[in-house]
Amino acid sequence: MANDPVLARIDELSGAFKSGQIDRRRFLKGLALLGLTLPAINLIVAACSSAAATPTVAPVPSGVAGTGDLIAAAKAEGSIYQTGIPPEWVNYQAIFDLWKQNYGITINGTATEGEYSSGQELDSIKNTGKPDVGDVGISFAVQAKTDGLSAPYKHSFWTDVPDSAKDADGYWCCNYWGAQALIVNTDAVKIQIKDWKDLLDPSLKNSVGIDGDPTKANDSFFAVWSAAIGNGGGVDNIQPGIDFMNQLQQSGNLTAARASDTNIISGEVKVAIKWDYLGLAVRDKAAGAPNISVTIPTSGSLASPYADIVAKAAPHPNAAKLWQEHIYSDAAQLLFLKGYAHPIRYDALNAAGKIPADLAAKLPSADLYKKVTIVTDINKITAAKTTLGTGWKIVVNS
Repeated sequence: MANDPVLARIDELSGAFKSGQIDRRRFLKGLALLGLTLPAINLIVAACSSAAATPTVAPVPSGVAGTGDLIAAAKAEGSIYQTGIPPEWVNYQAIFDLWKQNYGITINGTATEGEYSSGQELDSIKNTGKPDVGDVGISFAVQAKTDGLSAPYKHSFWTDVPDSAKDADGYWCCNYWGAQALIVNTDAVKIQIKDWKDLLDPSLKNSVGIDGDPTKANDSFFAVWSAAIGNGGGVDNIQPGIDFMNQLQQSGNLTAARASDTNIISGEVKVAIKWDYLGLAVRDKAAGAPNISVTIPTSGSLASPYADIVAKAAPHPNAAKLWQEHIYSDAAQLLFLKGYAHPIRYDALNAAGKIPADLAAKLPSADLYKKVTIVTDINKITAAKTTLGTGWKIVVNS
């Protein structure tokens, strides 16, 4: 009987209910889905409610994510080590500040590994054993599971996340998404940039940049893939995007300089192809010196989520789990939105009337996104990455 899947599921649900990871409603729903009779359900709930009646730690303040037990265990570990989560990316600094305010737990790794690409994050998890959590492109999250680098954990907001944006077994979950955009230093570029073909203009010599090596960086991978949209390809055919980048290089317009904030503001990269939220953030950062415009190509582009993973060998496993509770909470999801990223729980927050009107007013017009295609199909992503891996020959600085 010990291996009975129903009993195992009852134990799993009971443990989650007693620890506070799921509420009474979700507990009852889970038991009902197992086909149990009402008397049996009542007995299980009564037993679990009795066991959970006496809290072992102080109650959690209102608005703070995570159960008291989990918070206490995470605080006992003393710190959390993150890889690939830079403070300037999607308003993460504000999310860090909220974490420290709520829990007082030290965050390490951002200074040394904050700028890591998704591929570098997995290398760090595999080779150093330091990271507890990482923020990676969805295909890299799948790779982490396949390679045995991540551990399963389903946070308290799991049901708010679309099935296409999370792993059924809990090994990864998307937290926000963005669309590829054209970020233009309009003080340095004197022509209008509206679509992909405009990037071939002779006046843009050594001016157009992407955010690193697309075989290693998810942002750049989607930049190349998005270019296929306006050049005869699409979700099922990345090759025209690779060909377009080759054409940009042959024309002398593609620069090897990385499309970083510093390079965009300095003018070393005059036109960047990267996530919309990064472009909008650098626009605010530049504050008119120089003037920066952010637009979605008129022929279309691609959008994709990023996913958070817990490292399988996380030195601070409870802090890693608490980080999941934190970043999917209402407060942190709204901070992603303030950083111009599209929070994965947007629909749930909007339905509950939790999106502030002044924040919604700062977002780009919905009309800009009519030709944006969100990609979460792992098979299509894998096929595009395979084609890119065999066909990409251009050197781009990381």
